[in-house]
Amino acid sequence: MNKKILILGLVGILCIGSGCIIYQNFQETSSENVKIQTDRDSYTPIMSSTVGIELVPIYTSERDSESVKFHWRTNYGYFVSWKSPEYKVIPLGTEVINNGEKIYWSYDPTEMGEKRPPVQISLTIEDAISGQPLAESTLEIEWEDQDIAKVKK
Repeated sequence: MNKKILILGLVGILCIGSGCIIYQNFQETSSENVKIQTDRDSYTPIMSSTVGIELVPIYTSERDSESVKFHWRTNYGYFVSWKSPEYKVIPLGTEVINNGEKIYWSYDPTEMGEKRPPVQISLTIEDAISGQPLAESTLEIEWEDQDIAKVKK
């Protein structure tokens, strides 16, 4: 009987201790904050002034920026890189992990005139070593006049 009480007591202490650790980790991660900043409200591939909607992560944290990774995802379209001085468009795909550099979202101009789904772009800040998510932000894009991608406010 005493062994059962002792075992139950130890299990209870372990559960309480685990809860404290989980709560502490939640407190640590809740101080992280990220937003996705865009350079324009709308885009279509026929625009010659840009390759897409510029996406810049605005990340606030007490962590060193080298200790995190920026994980971008989209359900439609794709990400591209477009940097000076060459301004060469480099396709990156639908999922990108980088160090916080700006990227662009675009879609295939051959799909103009076709019906498309609403676009979800997500950005997850992850610990560079563990991969643990620290903060997340999403951006929605709707369609106007069939071919104009419009950032939802």
